[in-house]
Amino acid sequence: MAVLDPVLTSADDVGTAQVAVLLGTEAALLRVDGETVQRVGAPEMATAVQCMAVSASGKLLACFTADGQLHVLLTSDLTRRISHYDTQLVLPPDDMAWCGEDAVLLSWQDPPALMLVGPGDAIKYSLGVEDEEDEEEEEEEGDEGDVKPFGSAAIRSAPAPASALHAESAQGRLILIPECDGPTVSAFALASTAPPALLLEAFDLFERRSAKADEHVRAMGVGVMGAAVHACMDAAAHEVDLDGQKRLLSAAAFGRAFCRKFPRDRMMSLCKDLRVLNAVRRAEEDGLTNGMRAMEMAGMPLTYSQYKELSPARLIARLCSSHHHLLALRVATFLSLRTESVLEHWAISKILSASQTPDEVLYDTIIKQVDTDKRGSLAVSFAAIATVAFHTGRHELATRLLEREVHTGRQVRLLLEMGAFEAALWKAEAGPDADFVFQVLFQLLDKAPEEQVFEMLKSHPTARSLFISYCKKSDIPLLMRFYERCSMHQCVAEQIVQQAAQEAGSVWPQERVRELEAAAELFTRTRDNGFQAKAVEDSVKLLRIQQQLEAAGTVQLPPPTATATGVGEGSQGGGEGEEGRSVVGASVNETIAACLAAGNNRDAQKLKSDFKVPERRYYWLRLQSLARSRDWEGLDKLSKERRPLVGLRAFVEACVEQGALLEAAKYVGRIGDAADREELSRRFNLPDMSSEAAAAAAAARGEGAILGTLRSFAAAGSAAGAAAVAANPAASSFFGFGSLSFTGRGEG
Repeated sequence: MAVLDPVLTSADDVGTAQVAVLLGTEAALLRVDGETVQRVGAPEMATAVQCMAVSASGKLLACFTADGQLHVLLTSDLTRRISHYDTQLVLPPDDMAWCGEDAVLLSWQDPPALMLVGPGDAIKYSLGVEDEEDEEEEEEEGDEGDVKPFGSAAIRSAPAPASALHAESAQGRLILIPECDGPTVSAFALASTAPPALLLEAFDLFERRSAKADEHVRAMGVGVMGAAVHACMDAAAHEVDLDGQKRLLSAAAFGRAFCRKFPRDRMMSLCKDLRVLNAVRRAEEDGLTNGMRAMEMAGMPLTYSQYKELSPARLIARLCSSHHHLLALRVATFLSLRTESVLEHWAISKILSASQTPDEVLYDTIIKQVDTDKRGSLAVSFAAIATVAFHTGRHELATRLLEREVHTGRQVRLLLEMGAFEAALWKAEAGPDADFVFQVLFQLLDKAPEEQVFEMLKSHPTARSLFISYCKKSDIPLLMRFYERCSMHQCVAEQIVQQAAQEAGSVWPQERVRELEAAAELFTRTRDNGFQAKAVEDSVKLLRIQQQLEAAGTVQLPPPTATATGVGEGSQGGGEGEEGRSVVGASVNETIAACLAAGNNRDAQKLKSDFKVPERRYYWLRLQSLARSRDWEGLDKLSKERRPLVGLRAFVEACVEQGALLEAAKYVGRIGDAADREELSRRFNLPDMSSEAAAAAAAARGEGAILGTLRSFAAAGSAAGAAAVAANPAASSFFGFGSLSFTGRGEG
């Protein structure tokens, strides 16, 4: 029976291809798929098919029939035979496999034999017989092909196309049968005149100290010599015999001396590859192998093409899988490759195989071997080794090995898997990344009780701070439970106050006030928190007063757009029709200002007294309130009090803020410092109120009359008013200029 690849069963639509099975019966060869059963086979196949093998490419099918014939068919057309060979053996082979796409290898156990069949010819390997009669029979049958002594044969594997096949004898001797490629044929073919054959002959003559060697070299020339060297190197790469390799490489080195420019690194690389191949191919101990001491006999039949396709790293991995760790380590060191994977695999295998070895002895063995390789020991993942030790029940060994791990993340993950949360938290805190700490915290919260987590965090300040920062953003109730569990009264109170500030709305619920009272009580439990306790108590007191004012409905904060932007002094500012805001949750200054704006001076005085507002601040709040309400007469009276607590500059800025530039100019004129007057006039584009102009105006009509006239004209805000002021000499001389403009925002 043989199985065809689904891709080869349908050439039209690969997606709908089905698996096809070939069955050899006594009557015919059948092809069976999911839908049909077809009778196939070449007409020349007269007897039953006893053994079949499909080539690696899936294009060819080898069939051994009962009459000893080996037929080769195309899988695309199973009725067409392209080759056949008469083995003259009636017994069916015990095993059959393709060697590339050009030959089929057949093996028999009884009698022991191995036959390599190619197009029209075959090579037979048979058991070596010592008696003379068998030797004479072998000589008589020499016309059937070369017969070489072998042994009880068993085909071990069928490598990839264009590679070699290998077989193993009953005595344990491994035979590698390489494919003869172009360079090998041209170098060793009988009577060959190819460049590699001429170079080999010249080298042989040179070793025999014959002068004809020089004649051969001169006859080849420099151009042909380069091609001959490359061909000899290629032939040496595919040669499996050590003596043949040495001969070909020596000939290549001999011919390289006559080449002007030849890549020297190619010869060095090829020698390294052949040393590795010879080391892994060796199946019996024979001392040194090309300068590399192979302490283990891997017996891996590997050709040069397979090795290059496999890559050295994969070869090392395959050696480790076969438990040839020392050989893998030597190969990796020889090729200057990383050795940590070999050391890790060896340590894991050691743990799995040494079930009766004490943990202490096993730990010392592993550490001693790993430390011998200084370069590889730095990159060995002890966490991977410790994981295997933990899964095999060696917890103490796993813990000790994990201490040698340098990667914090690997340590933390394994410690969490082992349930060692305390140790994992210590390792995470010592690591460079806070994510490791969060990983441990999340695992703790998921698997351990909260009480255990809270108790553990008491002795881990770094983890505690990260836990608090996380809870503040994601889980406030958990944070409050942690504070209460750890008797952190100050933190509980601070969190309550912070929540109160964040959740303050238009109306404060009574429970929020009660929570602030509880926060004040918590502050009193801790030392050095008297200020915080008093501040929270004052906040609660202010909230209650604000709720009373809100209930009375007499006090409201101005709307956000209440700043005056009107025209001239007669404008009442913007924001008309907009509702005021609730006073609940406002500051002391805002509450006093709202009371003053509503004319509630009694409550404003009470707030000033209860919260110990300084006189200077209260004076400034009165100034701002009068300016916002545009009570210019009240503002003028405030500025003329016996002991004003702020300078006239504050009055100027308050008037300008409300757009009353003429009122601002009045206060500028009252400033005694000429430099300050000039600076304010230039800054706000105000007229210069010099003392000489003010004196002339007072002499003409009196200061009060002139100011009254100007206020009426300014309130009119028209061009006629401006003309009237300009026509009045006293008013014009009062301001020091001949005309006024009341357009725009009232600028003169």
